[in-house]
Amino acid sequence: MEKAIIRLRPHHALCLRNYIGKGYNDTFVENMDALHERLSSGEREMVQIILHRDSMCRACPREKDAACEKEGWVQQLDRAIAKKCGLRSGLWISWQELCAIMDEHVFETDIWEKLCAGCEWYDLCKKVHQEKKDA
Repeated sequence: MEKAIIRLRPHHALCLRNYIGKGYNDTFVENMDALHERLSSGEREMVQIILHRDSMCRACPREKDAACEKEGWVQQLDRAIAKKCGLRSGLWISWQELCAIMDEHVFETDIWEKLCAGCEWYDLCKKVHQEKKDA
């Protein structure tokens, strides 16, 4: 069976980078677990960057009528991350390369807090990232 294409909004790529099994509800966590497991398998997985509904959105409880209830903020965040990381909609990139780009241009800079401070998961994400660095 052919694997489903993984399409990610730029901010969801950041979320998956520091994901540890927490989420909005069980359905969302199951979807995130499957995506994270596949991307963390050690195999070279390709993802497609998009600036609209992606592989994570389909299980999100904030999804209303095929759009996020925070769509305006989300689009602004995605555009800012894409610009900072040199990403464009439609780009195919390996997960490993995307992680390296995110580390260099977001996680290891002061822009991370500016971009993500409004996210309810920011404190947990920051803690997980620091634990990875310290390991």
